[in-house]
Amino acid sequence: MTASRQQVIDFLGEFKHLIELNRFHFVQRLESNKTIVTLGLTKNNARRELLSLSVSDFSSGPTQDREIAAQEFWIFGKELRGIEAYIKLKIYEVNGIHYAKCVSFHEAEFKMKHPFQ
Repeated sequence: MTASRQQVIDFLGEFKHLIELNRFHFVQRLESNKTIVTLGLTKNNARRELLSLSVSDFSSGPTQDREIAAQEFWIFGKELRGIEAYIKLKIYEVNGIHYAKCVSFHEAEFKMKHPFQ
């Protein structure tokens, strides 16, 4: 399923709000860490890049998480210093409280599509 423009706006609004509430974390993955270093970013810079995501950066989603049925992934792509970054995000709930997570932040393996550009 591909989200509507409004659904992407709503997702990004909630995701960014959760970052600002400090209910956010990066999943520690070697590939993501390597890309962040390659791009010369710190975790704080990468966090700022997430806060700057827009509807035009949207690529696909929501896609159901195969491990946790009630959760969904949203995929974004953003050009950073000449490299297209593949950014996989999710919002999840624990005991009624929402949290944001960046699951992947690495160089895209293929040319990404952006339906709202």
